[in-house]
Amino acid sequence: MISRILTLGLMLGLYGCSTAGSKVEAQPALDSVEAVPYIQLPEVRQFIGDMEAKHHYDRSLLTYMFSNTYKREQVITKSDNQPEVLVPYHKYRANFIAPSRVKQGVVFAKRNKQWLDQAEKDYGVDWQIIVALIGVETAYGKVTGNRDVFTSLTTLSFDYPRRGAYFQSELEAYLLLARNQGWQLGKTKGSYSGALGMVQFMPSNYMKLSVDYDRDGRVDLWGSEADAIGSIANYLKHHGWQYLKPAAITARVDSKESVDELVNKGRKPLYEMSEWSEKGVWATTGYTPGKAGLIGLRESESQVDYWLAFENFFTIMDYNPSRRYAMSVLELANRIKQHADS
Repeated sequence: MISRILTLGLMLGLYGCSTAGSKVEAQPALDSVEAVPYIQLPEVRQFIGDMEAKHHYDRSLLTYMFSNTYKREQVITKSDNQPEVLVPYHKYRANFIAPSRVKQGVVFAKRNKQWLDQAEKDYGVDWQIIVALIGVETAYGKVTGNRDVFTSLTTLSFDYPRRGAYFQSELEAYLLLARNQGWQLGKTKGSYSGALGMVQFMPSNYMKLSVDYDRDGRVDLWGSEADAIGSIANYLKHHGWQYLKPAAITARVDSKESVDELVNKGRKPLYEMSEWSEKGVWATTGYTPGKAGLIGLRESESQVDYWLAFENFFTIMDYNPSRRYAMSVLELANRIKQHADS
C-alpha cells in the first residue's frame, strides 16, 4: 500500500444528512488531510470498478469522492480502543445507568407510549429494551455522531486490514443507501465507525431492517422517534427476541476455578439450568428453565459478579457484541421500567 504521511487536519463542521432529491451528489469531507488521496490506491480503483459493474454506480462521482478523501487516523485509533473491550464493567456502566439517563428514558417512553405499545404488538419486543437501546446508543437521539460517514467507512475499508472486508461491504451498502435516499456524499453524519441515526444502524442494517413506522413515506432514523422505535423492534425480532422472557438472572458460583473456562464463552447459551447446577452454578433470583450461558463481569476492582444469560441476552449482543454493553442495556431497561411504573 502506498505510504501516506499525516498532516494538519481541518474540521469543516458539516452536520446532518440531506434527503432532498434523488440523485447522489458529492461533498468531499476534508476533516483529515493527508499527502495522498485514496484514489491512488489500486484496491480503491478496483472497488470503484466493482461498484460500476455490479450496481451501475456513477464512476465519475466515486472517482471525485475518493480523489478528495484521505485517511482519518482517529477512526483507526478509536477502533483499536473501544471502551466495550477495555473498560471494566463497573466503570463502563456508570454513564449509562446514571439517574439523568434513567429520567430521560422515562420521559422518552411516556412521549412515545403509542409507538412503544404498537411495537410490542407488531414485533413482540419489550418496550423498555427498545428505549434502553436508544438510550445507550445515542442518549435518546442527542448524540448521533458528527463524523462524515463516507470518510470513516473508506478509512476502515482500506486502512484497517483486520476488518477491512466487513467495512468494504458497509461502504458498498452506504453508497447504495445514499443513492436510494438521495443523500449527498460527504454530508451524512454518523459515528466514527459509520453507524447511522439515533439507533446507530450500520448501513447494511439501515437498508434491510429500518422501518418507516410513522408512515410518512421515508425512513428517518435521525429525526423520527417512531421510525427509530419500529426499526429497533424489527431488528430484535429478526435476531430472535423472545417477548416477556428473561435475558439474565443473577447467579452464585460455588467454585470459580471449576467453571473459569466457561465464563463469557461464546455467543449463545451453553447448558441447561440443571447442568449448570451440577457444575455448582446456581440461580439466585427468578429461576427459569432452559439453556443459559455464564456471564462474569467486574462489579468493582476486587469483585466479579455472575449471571446466567438466556437467548435474549445474546440477542442484545447481536446489536453490539459486548457483554458489558448487553448488561448495561438490561440494567438501564430495568431502571426505566421501575421508574415508569412507580
